[in-house]
Amino acid sequence: MSGLSHTESTLIVTLLLAAVGVSTYHPSMYAAVDENAKIKKGKIYGFFEFWGVVGILGVFFLFGSLLQMVDWRGIFFLTAIPGVWLAFLFIRRPTPNQTNSRSSDLTQRTKTTPGFSLKILSLFFIGLSLRILSITAIVNFAPTYLVREFDLPVAIANYGTGFIFLGGMIFTLTFGILSDHYNHLIILLFLSGMIPPIIFFLAISHQLFMVYILLFLLGGFWLGFSPVQNIYVSTLTSSIGKGMGFGFLMGFMTLTNAFGPGLFGVLADFTNLRTAILWYTLPALSGWLLLLIMARLMKKPNMNS
Repeated sequence: MSGLSHTESTLIVTLLLAAVGVSTYHPSMYAAVDENAKIKKGKIYGFFEFWGVVGILGVFFLFGSLLQMVDWRGIFFLTAIPGVWLAFLFIRRPTPNQTNSRSSDLTQRTKTTPGFSLKILSLFFIGLSLRILSITAIVNFAPTYLVREFDLPVAIANYGTGFIFLGGMIFTLTFGILSDHYNHLIILLFLSGMIPPIIFFLAISHQLFMVYILLFLLGGFWLGFSPVQNIYVSTLTSSIGKGMGFGFLMGFMTLTNAFGPGLFGVLADFTNLRTAILWYTLPALSGWLLLLIMARLMKKPNMNS
């Protein structure tokens, strides 16, 4: 429908409808994965995120070439094809245990509800939001940074984003597997705590090779965080339901993704790109500190009762 739009208003309306589809997919799919992952949940989440990043990376390179042959309308039509096919597939072959997912979810809640306090839930979601605030702004402005600070051609600078998702592709699978063998809380704090220094060195580095390495690591620690993050969402929000918990997660992340790059752009206009990146270490650091406080509260006796 967006590809058939001939006015700005109809294009906006159809894109908003597409956004509804995107926003409903992730909470329900995360809940479905969690419901059906009986063992090695971290590995399964890792594979789920891995193939998602593979798709993003594939589209990134494929559509870059297709834009030289078709216009934006053609890109919209091509993008719709896998979406329509997947919708048909999910309707014809629903995920296992779908009919019993609500009753089993309610049963699991009554058996395993940890009763985490509102304070812990707030620290968790606010910490994640501040972390994403820093990361997505850097990801969105990475090509601009490479053009402005290193005089790269626009076509070459765009591949800097590819390094980000390449790191994410490797780290999601790696840390998904590791989360099945090591303490979730330690992995959570480690992956979150690595973001501030990476952003800091990205701001002060003047060597292009080092910048590419930092972008690779940024993508890795950004997306490698997802498997253990999803496990924690399932655990912390089991008392209100997994779908609602993942819905809160995607809601917070979507709002942060909407405002983060805009605020970064305004800051860059008043200062410069390097200074703006340097300032954006603060939300990432604040998010890590909130998660650290959450971890300390979770270890105290009687805090979760």
